[in-house]
Amino acid sequence: MKELRDILHALEEGRTAGEPAALATVVHVEGSAYRREGAKLLLTPKGELIGSISAGCLEGDVLEWTRHVLERGEPVLRRYDLTSEDELIWGFGMGCNGKIDVLIEPLPLVQPYLERARQMLEHERAVALATLVGAPENSGLKLGAKRLIPVEGSPLGTLGDVALDDAVERDARALLASGRSKTLIYDPAQLGGEHASWTEAVRVFVDCFLPPPPIVVFGAGADAVPLVRLAKEAGFRVTVVDHRPKFVTSDRFPWADRLILAPPEEAPEHLTFTPGTFVVLLTHNFHVDAKLLAWLLKSPVGYIGLLGPKERRELLLRNLREQGIELRPEEVQKLYAPVGLDIGAEGPEQIAISIVSEVLAVKNRRAGTFLRERQKPIHAE
Repeated sequence: MKELRDILHALEEGRTAGEPAALATVVHVEGSAYRREGAKLLLTPKGELIGSISAGCLEGDVLEWTRHVLERGEPVLRRYDLTSEDELIWGFGMGCNGKIDVLIEPLPLVQPYLERARQMLEHERAVALATLVGAPENSGLKLGAKRLIPVEGSPLGTLGDVALDDAVERDARALLASGRSKTLIYDPAQLGGEHASWTEAVRVFVDCFLPPPPIVVFGAGADAVPLVRLAKEAGFRVTVVDHRPKFVTSDRFPWADRLILAPPEEAPEHLTFTPGTFVVLLTHNFHVDAKLLAWLLKSPVGYIGLLGPKERRELLLRNLREQGIELRPEEVQKLYAPVGLDIGAEGPEQIAISIVSEVLAVKNRRAGTFLRERQKPIHAE
């Protein structure tokens, strides 16, 4: 998520060095809420707020509790119950109709784990950070204890109990596969029955950090500029490919993570695709698109967005078949053309919104319809 990137960037710049700071994390949500599990807010020494945990309604109370946390040097778990009409009395007025648990902790307790997670993400390795957010009294377990669990490799840190560490490590790897952060509950019986002194279950928040999903934009024309910017702001790792030196420049695309100067037939030499890769074709050239589709449709890429009307799509597919390229139904199915959601978009900026919205819908396995028609809570699977 974008705020994690912003928070990691702030830590890398040393904006919190030398003075107390705190990190607030949404660790559990029941019902509807503006943000879901894993949302973060970094409160810097200069009063800067990086990230968000609500629509601005909880931040004031969290800031007040941050002072207590920094004075004591210990984390605090706060529950905000917004299910009652009385929540207006308390000054939140969110109308979310949900319960939100927020862990507020001194930054030094979590910063080493975040910095290690950043190193793994830079190498495109997924990692989970497990944090103890609830334990029985006299259990010997400490609120805020952590264990960093990479998708591959050895964990770092401990939650305070070997059996609990092992159980959480197993479950965290499963959550990493789904990409969903979640609070897990462990009953003493689940841990081998060796904890008879524990009278209540243990709660552990598993925060999944995944590398930004890659999106590759072919074509560096004017319409690619807002698309690259919006895709980057939405949390994607963006690559721009074009054969024209005057177009593929950092001045035109300061938000791009990578710029590739190459003709379409050479693009495969520079790129590696996975089913999680998104591709958008903005070349405005029929023959270039035909060359690109000839190998993109056969590649592992899971989404190919193509600019232009349905008639152009059919002409391109017919052209490939006339070249002897046989396309299976599942290969054609990953072609989204015309690209974008049907929102009546006009102009480069609106079209970019339409395209990024469709990419997000596909990534999150949503239909891209009106939220008012949704029967489940907004963030429910």
